[in-house]
Amino acid sequence: MFPCLPMRKRKIHIIIAAGLFGFLAWISVNLREQYVVTVNAPFFLQDVPDGWAVKSRVPQSMQLKFRGDGWQLAGVVMGGEPKLVFSVNTLPPGNRPLSLVDVADRLTIAPGIQLLDVKPESVRVELDRVAHKRLPVVLDAAASFREGYGQVGSTSISPESVTVTGAESVVRALDAWSTERRVFENLKTSVDATVPLAPPGGHLLTFSSSSVRVSITVEPFAEKVFNGVTVDVMDVPANREVILIPPKIELVVRAGIRQLSAIGPVDFRVTVTYARITADSTGAVDTDIMAPEGVQVVTKRPDHVQYIVRKRL
Repeated sequence: MFPCLPMRKRKIHIIIAAGLFGFLAWISVNLREQYVVTVNAPFFLQDVPDGWAVKSRVPQSMQLKFRGDGWQLAGVVMGGEPKLVFSVNTLPPGNRPLSLVDVADRLTIAPGIQLLDVKPESVRVELDRVAHKRLPVVLDAAASFREGYGQVGSTSISPESVTVTGAESVVRALDAWSTERRVFENLKTSVDATVPLAPPGGHLLTFSSSSVRVSITVEPFAEKVFNGVTVDVMDVPANREVILIPPKIELVVRAGIRQLSAIGPVDFRVTVTYARITADSTGAVDTDIMAPEGVQVVTKRPDHVQYIVRKRL
């Protein structure tokens, strides 16, 4: 004897089965209707002659519009991304409209599906001698730090330059190559990240490396006071003498804890030019400060120094 399901459970099973059957029937009916769909097909050029490169911009993909039964179009949409591969030998230089027939010949589509439109409608293919050039890499990035932390030293990238290969007229005009944009936020630990190079934007270029390694050293930051930093007067004539009041100032600086422990007053250079003094009419001038890389001067005391200019005896 087979066990019997309770009446309520049997009703639930019947309802689910009926609903599923109805849904499948609805799909079957609707997919017999005619529809129009648009898909993007990656565009590739091949058979470029040795020693030559494409100098004109070419699309990375082409937009294809199809019409057909729902079942057939489902195969196009769900059967994998179509690809368009054109041989350079079949595309003479200049503007060559790619007809629907040209594109359809490179697609495997089921009978009954109609290709309605192609965008862009034409692709310009021009060749130039191939060239190579070494370009510095420019990092396109920004960083922000958690309270109490900051960057120590400069941001390093590796490699610092890449070799680009492409059409001579295109490569010759390049001075540097950028990375993709990256934003590092709320940092409290050092960064060691891979950042891709920016895409070539339609030009057919290749690079010796597709990405760079970015390193940012992050440490806890602190402030430290340096007393007795000497102020030097620059470009004083031989027959003149300048006395500063005070001759030394105090600096409050901010940097990584380890960096602060390794520097002293002699690592800072505070200067004022004789020309600034002679041009002043207030009796006190501002000073210029050169600090070690990665060290931020928060405050200097005093802000201005007084001076006395006299003939040298």
